Amino acid sequence: MSTAGAGAATAAVSDTPDVLPAGAKCGPWVIEREIGRGGMGAVYAVVHEDIGKRAALKIVHRRLLTPAFNIDRVMLEAKVVNAVGHPNIVDIFETGKLEDGRPYVVMERLEGQPLSYRADEGKILSDQVVAILLQVCDALIAAHASHIVHRDLKLDNVFLVDNVEDPGVPKVKLIDWGIAKVINHDVRHTIEGQLVGTPQYLSPEQARGADVTPQTDVHSLGVMAYELFLEQLPFEAETSAEIMAMHLRAIPPAPSELWPDIPQQLEDLILLMLAKNPENRPTMLEVARRLEAVGAELMARRDEQLALATGTVSIEAAAPITGAQFRRPSTGGSRIRVGSDGLRARLASEGLSPSQSRRRPSAGLAPTEPADSIDWQPKRKRWQFAIGAAALVASAMMFLLSRTGDTPVADAAARPAVTDTQSAAPIEHESTAPVATAPVAPANLAVTVMT
Repeated sequence: MSTAGAGAATAAVSDTPDVLPAGAKCGPWVIEREIGRGGMGAVYAVVHEDIGKRAALKIVHRRLLTPAFNIDRVMLEAKVVNAVGHPNIVDIFETGKLEDGRPYVVMERLEGQPLSYRADEGKILSDQVVAILLQVCDALIAAHASHIVHRDLKLDNVFLVDNVEDPGVPKVKLIDWGIAKVINHDVRHTIEGQLVGTPQYLSPEQARGADVTPQTDVHSLGVMAYELFLEQLPFEAETSAEIMAMHLRAIPPAPSELWPDIPQQLEDLILLMLAKNPENRPTMLEVARRLEAVGAELMARRDEQLALATGTVSIEAAAPITGAQFRRPSTGGSRIRVGSDGLRARLASEGLSPSQSRRRPSAGLAPTEPADSIDWQPKRKRWQFAIGAAALVASAMMFLLSRTGDTPVADAAARPAVTDTQSAAPIEHESTAPVATAPVAPANLAVTVMT
């Protein structure tokens, strides 16, 4: 990581507005075009003038440079990703500051789409879901080995790019490490008492403001698995405070209530990952091992249905599938779709009895801290939350928790009856203005995101 070229950058852009035109330079990096613009800053496609390397340049908005702005957060992301150095984590090449104090980051330019976009479009297949989660596991296993916790896992922060080695399975790039936690590190990158993360994916310990551990990421990945396989989040409510209270006290609908014939080992794994007590959750390595077994079972189940439908049994279908074999799911056959209509399609394709889908639009608050991301969800609004008003949220939570009692929820196999929350009407929100300066085709977007 280098700050080389920062001096040259100041001469070129220090007196320009936030929007940099094509041809402007930041050190040796030449602006080609603006990719996207969000609350935190702008993202540009750039090329190195000497060696022709293509990259993405992120520059924080000048208006954010107030005493309250934590500039270390930008630098932390670069340090974290380089400390881990994993192929499933976005790469950062250079950091620096312009003369006016704006920090910038030069990073890998990604060609693809976020996982949230693919899920909304219904373009993910069942074996791909597990293969994608396994790649996320691989990245997090490496991060945890380096004593780093991501703290903000969600579908929006998993970027899918084309995989030339295996076109049937997109390659994962885990992005947005700006609020990552370096365990046992003295430098603080958050305000005392501030909650960081996205409410729908928060772990109970994050909701309490307690210390985070690698098990925090396990919980958030469990929420992602629940959402991808069952097409709804474990907890949905009208406000961030209510969602956090549910993470602390409530038990989500059992996966088997939404998918009656869900593989038992998949349901067991999801519930373990969502355990309230971090000590009851598996390690990320154990999650990966169990996911491999789940993938093998899903493939075997699919092949069995294909054999029944065609009246033939292939050698591959007749032989047991191991977890290791699932690491490279097949690219042919009639794999089962997951997405907007995926739960019913998957159940029907497997010869199962579909239950009524209970997926609802996520209701929530407008972001209290803007996120630097492009609005790529044309079909369904995926509300993102950034929790900055700690006092307001805390007071609301105290009121909510006073109504739910003081007895914590135990992580037990026996589950009490779950109250259906469908009756809570979703809140109507105004559409957010597009942050892209020009229309961008939904397929094969070139974007690097910073929150």
